Amino acid sequence: MADVNTTLLLIPTSGERSELLNHLDLSAVSMKGWTCELCGFGLVASAAATMRAIQSQQPARVILAGIAGGLSDAASVGSAHWFDQVICDGIGVGEGEQFASAESLGWQQWPGTDEALVPAVGDRIDLSRPKNLSGEDLPEARSEANTLISVCAASSDGVMASRRGSLASTNDHDGVIAEDMEAFGVAMACRMTSTPCMVVRGISNAAGDRDHSRWQITASLRSVADRLMQLN
Repeated sequence: MADVNTTLLLIPTSGERSELLNHLDLSAVSMKGWTCELCGFGLVASAAATMRAIQSQQPARVILAGIAGGLSDAASVGSAHWFDQVICDGIGVGEGEQFASAESLGWQQWPGTDEALVPAVGDRIDLSRPKNLSGEDLPEARSEANTLISVCAASSDGVMASRRGSLASTNDHDGVIAEDMEAFGVAMACRMTSTPCMVVRGISNAAGDRDHSRWQITASLRSVADRLMQLN
């Protein structure tokens, strides 16, 4: 049975974990009853690792933290954001301008259970979001929801990043501000185990910018740490 005070903090890579832990108050994290594990890189590894960790630890909630590429002026490099929903790009038919998502073709990525305890999942999963952060707008107070798009391969240039933003907007998903490679997999595992899932990402770079000399990983993960320490 889940401990109501247990939070499982998942981080994709050892580099992100090392940098993030440098900025967290580890004694405070311990007092909060949090545990920290790697979930791996990419949609497949993160989904499998999250499912294994949930089955082993049975946490009351899961938080995914790490870096992401910004797709919008609302996601400036060095900032960090909680997300209201995550959508998936790359699972369906075709690629580029010819891509059609699974849900647009009438396919569910997860059909749900007969007992309806675990609802069906298409290309979008709603996320839990902190409600009591000082200075943080609540979802209902904003005109748009913060949406994250999870991909199998990060944008290689601005053209690819622009296509992903346009693809998401044509599917009626507001406020797509960043791309990552793990959140949809983590959220899927959480949905299938009825575990609340939160996602906070620091914007290390503009999506499509592959020049690492312009990336701000330290600043973005410091911003993530600030967001995490505001949580109960």
